[in-house]
Amino acid sequence: MRKTYLLLTLLLLCVGISIHAQVTTASMSGKVTDTSSEAMIGANIKATHTPTGTEYYTITQPNGSYSFNNLRIGGPYVVEFSYIGYNTESRTGINLVLGEDLKLNVVMREDTQALDEVVVVADKNPIISGSRTGAQEIITREKMDKLPTINRSLDDFVKLTPMSSGKNFGGVSYRFNNVTVDGASFNNSFGLASALGASGTEPISLEALEQVQVMIAPFDVRNGGFTGAGINSVTKSGSNEFHASVYMYTKSPSMMGYRVKDETIGVSEFSNHQYGISLSGPIIKNKLFFFINGEMDRQEEPISYTTANSAADATVLQGLSDFLGDELGYNPGKFDVNKTNTQADRITARLDWNINSNNVLSLKYYYLKSFNTNNPSTSGAPNNGRGPNAFAIPFSSSFYRTNNNFNIWMADLNTTINDRMSNYLKIGYSRLRDYRDMDGGYFPQVDILDGDNNAYTTFGTEANSYNNQLNSDIWQIQDNFLMNFGKHQITVGTQSDYRAFKNGFAQNYPGSWVFNSVDDFKFNVLATKQYMAAHNGSVQGFDIREFNPKDFGFGSNVTGITNSSSTGYQYYAQRYSMTDDFPFAEINVFQLGLYAQDKWTVSDKLNLTLGLRIDVPFFMTDLQSNDKVAAETYRDGIKIDVSKYPNAKPQFSPRFGFNYKPFDDENGSLQIRGGTGLFTGTPPYVWISNQAGNNGVLFGDLNVRAVKDKNDNIISDGRPSLGFTGNMDTYKPAEGSATRSDIAITDPDFKYPSLWKSNIAADYKFGDGWVATIELLYSKDINAIYHDNIGLYRTEQFVNDGGAGNARPYYNGYYSDREGNQKAANHVVMLRNTSKGHSLYTTFQLQKNFVDGILKGLYLNGSYSFGQSRGVTDGTSSVATSAWKYRAALDGNAEEVGYTAGSFDGRLLLSASYTANWSKYAATSFGLIYQRYRPFRYSYCYNGDANGDSQFSNDLMYIPANFDEVKDHLLPGDFDSQEDAWKAMNAFIEQDPYLSKHRGEYAERNGAVAPFANQLDLSVSHDIKIYQKNGRSHTLRFSFNIANFLNLLNRNWGVVQTTVLGNQQYQFLTIPKGQGPSAANNYTLKYTMAKDLDETFKDNLNDVSRWQMQFGIKYIF
Repeated sequence: MRKTYLLLTLLLLCVGISIHAQVTTASMSGKVTDTSSEAMIGANIKATHTPTGTEYYTITQPNGSYSFNNLRIGGPYVVEFSYIGYNTESRTGINLVLGEDLKLNVVMREDTQALDEVVVVADKNPIISGSRTGAQEIITREKMDKLPTINRSLDDFVKLTPMSSGKNFGGVSYRFNNVTVDGASFNNSFGLASALGASGTEPISLEALEQVQVMIAPFDVRNGGFTGAGINSVTKSGSNEFHASVYMYTKSPSMMGYRVKDETIGVSEFSNHQYGISLSGPIIKNKLFFFINGEMDRQEEPISYTTANSAADATVLQGLSDFLGDELGYNPGKFDVNKTNTQADRITARLDWNINSNNVLSLKYYYLKSFNTNNPSTSGAPNNGRGPNAFAIPFSSSFYRTNNNFNIWMADLNTTINDRMSNYLKIGYSRLRDYRDMDGGYFPQVDILDGDNNAYTTFGTEANSYNNQLNSDIWQIQDNFLMNFGKHQITVGTQSDYRAFKNGFAQNYPGSWVFNSVDDFKFNVLATKQYMAAHNGSVQGFDIREFNPKDFGFGSNVTGITNSSSTGYQYYAQRYSMTDDFPFAEINVFQLGLYAQDKWTVSDKLNLTLGLRIDVPFFMTDLQSNDKVAAETYRDGIKIDVSKYPNAKPQFSPRFGFNYKPFDDENGSLQIRGGTGLFTGTPPYVWISNQAGNNGVLFGDLNVRAVKDKNDNIISDGRPSLGFTGNMDTYKPAEGSATRSDIAITDPDFKYPSLWKSNIAADYKFGDGWVATIELLYSKDINAIYHDNIGLYRTEQFVNDGGAGNARPYYNGYYSDREGNQKAANHVVMLRNTSKGHSLYTTFQLQKNFVDGILKGLYLNGSYSFGQSRGVTDGTSSVATSAWKYRAALDGNAEEVGYTAGSFDGRLLLSASYTANWSKYAATSFGLIYQRYRPFRYSYCYNGDANGDSQFSNDLMYIPANFDEVKDHLLPGDFDSQEDAWKAMNAFIEQDPYLSKHRGEYAERNGAVAPFANQLDLSVSHDIKIYQKNGRSHTLRFSFNIANFLNLLNRNWGVVQTTVLGNQQYQFLTIPKGQGPSAANNYTLKYTMAKDLDETFKDNLNDVSRWQMQFGIKYIF
C-alpha cells in the first residue's frame, strides 16, 4: 500500500500540476579566412563571457589561426570577428566544457556582401572535438540537476564513466586516483581512506560544483598525479545577476523498503537531513563577482541491538558499571547506546576579479568540519565481535568518533601577455586535520567474555584510538606558460607540491585486556586492590593465583586470570613509547613536476599532441636508525637501513595524442582519436610513512599470553596473572631498549607508481546528432607497488595439498632467528615495484541530446564496457604487514599476478533525462541511471595457515578434480566419514560457477565474481515558477530521488547477492589446529569441509537490495 501511494504521488507531481592541480579552464581556437580561403592576418577577435562581462582579446597569426587560452568554463560566450573592409562576424550561444579546446573557424566577407545570420552553436557536441584524445567523461551541471543522486555525492556521478567499477577506473585501484576541485587536492593522499578525510562525509557540496571531468587517459601532460583517473571538478562562480537558492533534502524510515523477496527486514529509526544555501552575484558589475555555498548534514543511524534483544544482561552490565565506579572511580558510559551520529558543516566561497582585460584573479576557500561515531573496532575482537550485536553489548566508552576538518585556500591568476603568449598561475595551501576522540577519558580497553570464549561486553579506550591522528599540510603550485606560433601551441610549466604529514598510531597504547567473565574481572580487581594496599600501592610480585575467589564472594571456577578468545588474541597487550613523548611518524615530501608540450594543428583534420613530463620526488625527512636491524641479513642477502628513504629519481612520462577527422560536415562526422604514453602517480603516503613509524626503535611492546594445550585449555606459565589497576601506565617500563617488532622498509630502488596507457577510439556522428563510439584502452604496469616480506624464512620444502608440482613453498620462522642475526625483527616488509600487471578494456557507447522536435529536452546515453585487469596486489591495507598478509596468494612473497579488485568483465550503463514543459509556469524533469554490473570479486582461500607463514586465510586453495586428489587431505570433520565429507565438498564445487570451471587448478586471487546485479535509480523533480518579473523568476522545486527503483516496483527485483561465507576471501575448507603443513606430517595439508554449505551465494538483505527515497525541496531566485 505504501509503495502504491508513493508511486501515485510521483505521478501526480509529474502531470497533475500541468572535482594535484589539473586543468580547470577551457580553450577556443580556429582559423579565420576570406571567401577565397586565404588567411586573414591581424583580424581582431573578442570573446565575451556574457554572464560576467569578462572580455578576452586576440588577433590572428600569419596563417590566420587564433587561440584563446584559460577561458572560464560554461557560458554562453559571444565571439566577434572584425577586420577593416569586412563585415563583423558574430557567433553566439557558445558553451565551453572543462578541458575542451573548442574549434571555431570563420569565413569573413567584404562589407559589400550581405551579412550572415548569427550562428548559434549551443548544441555543438563536445565529443566531436579536435582536443579530445583519450578516454574521459564530462558531467555538466545539467546532468547533476537531472540525474538521480540519492547520496548527494560526487560518487553518484563519476560512475557515469563507462570504464569505471565502483571507485576504480580502468581496473586501477581507487588509491591511485587524483581528485581535485579547482585544482586543489581533494583526495586522501595519505591513503587512510578512499575519500578526503576519515569521517566518511562528502568534502564539498554538490551544489557548489559546475562541471566534473573524469580523465582515464588524458594525453595532455598538464594532467598528472594519477595512474587510475583524474577526477577534476570546477566550482560555480558569480555573474552580473544575483542568484540564490535555499534547499533541504531528507531521508527517513518511511521512505525505505523493508522487503527483499520473501524476507521482511525490521524497521530501523534513522534520520538524514541536509540543509544548504547558495548566494552569488556581482560586487562590482563586470568587475568583481562572488559565490558562496554553506551546507550542513545531520544524520542519526540506529543501533539495532540492545540488552533487550542480546545475550548481554542489563542487570549484569549495570552491576559492572557500578563496580567500576565504586572500585576504580571510572565511568564506562551507558551500555544501551541506540544510535550513532554523523555531522558535517561545509563552506565553499569564491571571488572572481576581472582586474583588466589582460588579468583575471580568482580566490577560493573550502571549509569542512565533520565527524561520525563508530562502534567499537573489530580489530583483534573476540568471537562474535564486540557488538552491539546479538551476543555482546559494549559500553559507550569503547565507541569512538572520527573527526575530519580542513581549510583549503586556492588562488589563480590568468594573464594574457600578448596575442601569442599567456600564463596561468595557481597556488594553494591545504590544512587537513583527522583525529579520533571518545567519551570517558583514557582507560585500558577491556574485553569481557561470556565464560565460553565469546564476547560479552567491552569498555575503555578503543585500542587503536589513542593519539590516532593525521595532520596533513600541502602547499602546491602550478604554472602554465603558453606560446602560440601558428599551428603550434607550446606549453611549458610546472606542477609541484610539498606535503608534510604527521601521523599518530599505536595499537594497544592504553593497554588491551581480555577476561573470561565479569566475575573473573571483578575478582582480579578486588584482589589487586587488596595486594596494593598491603604493598604501598605497588603491583610488583602480584600473582592472582595466591588469592582465593571465595574470600571475595566468587565461586571456585573464577580464576581472575586474564583470558582470551579461542582465536588466540593477546590476554594483555600494550604498546609503549621508547621516548619521553608519544612518537609520531612524520614525513615531508617535495615533488617537482616539470613538463613541455606541443599541440600541433597539422591541418583542419589532424591535431597532434606531443609532450614530456618529468616528476621527481624528494624525501625530506630525518629518520632514526636501528643498529640491530641494520646488522642483520634477510632474504637474498638483503641488508636494510631504516634511517634512509630512497634517493630522488626523476621519472619521465612521454605522451603522444592525436585527433583525426576524415570528414566533418552536415552529413556526419568521423573522429579517430587516441594516444599512448606514461602516467606517473603518487603512492598512498601511509605506505611511505610506515618506515618512519615501524622502525623498531620508537615503540616497545608488552604481549602476555597464556599457554594452551592441544585441547585449547589454559596452561598458565606464570605470566597471565597480572593485576588490573585501571591505570594505563602500570606496566609500562620506565625505560628500556627496543623490543623485537615488525619492520617496514622502502626498497632503495623504489619508484613512484607508473603505468603505460594506450588508447584508440572512433566517434561517429550520424543522423540527427547521434554519436556512436568504440574505445579501447590498454594499460601496462611499469612501476606498480607491492609488499614483500623479506624477513620471513622460506625453506626448500613445498606444501602437498593435491595440486601437481611445487606450487606452494613452505615458510618456517624469521630470518632474524637465523645464525648470525640478532633476533631484532619479526616480519620485515619491503615496499617494492613490479611491472607484471596489465589491463585491456573495450567500450561501445551511443548517445544523443535532442535539441528540437517532439523529443526536445531528451538526453540518452548508453554504453557497454568489458575487459579485465590483472596485477600483483590491490594494496587494501595501510599497515605494511597487513598489506602483505591480506594479499591472497600461493606464495605471498612472489610477484603473482591475479585479477585486481576493480577488474570487471562486463558493465552495462544507461542514463537518460527528459524535461517536460507543461506551461511557462511548470516543468517536470525525469532522470534515470541503470547499471548491470558485478558487485565484487573474491578469492577462494583456506581457513587457516596453509604455508607456515603464521598468517591465516590468505592462502589460495587448490580445487580438486576428483576424490583421488583429496583422499590424503580431506578429514571427516563434522561428517560421519571422509566419503560424506567428499560428497558435500564435490556438490558444493559443482554448483559453484567458478570452482566447477577450474577443477584441477589453484584458485586465482579475485578470480571469482558475484552474480550480475541490476540497479535502476530514478529522479523526478517538478519546478513551479511562483513569481516572474523583468525576465527573472522565483522557482520552487520538489524532487524525489529513488535508489533501486526496481525493488520499489517488485520486491523480487533489484536484489544483490553476496557470499554465504564473507566477501573478499571465501573459506569453506578449514585447517584444524595441529594439521598445518610441517615436517611432522611431511608437509601434507589436512583440512575439513564446512557442513551445511549448499550454495555459494545468498540474498544481501542490506540497503543495497532495498529501495530508498530522498525528498528535496529547493527555492531558487
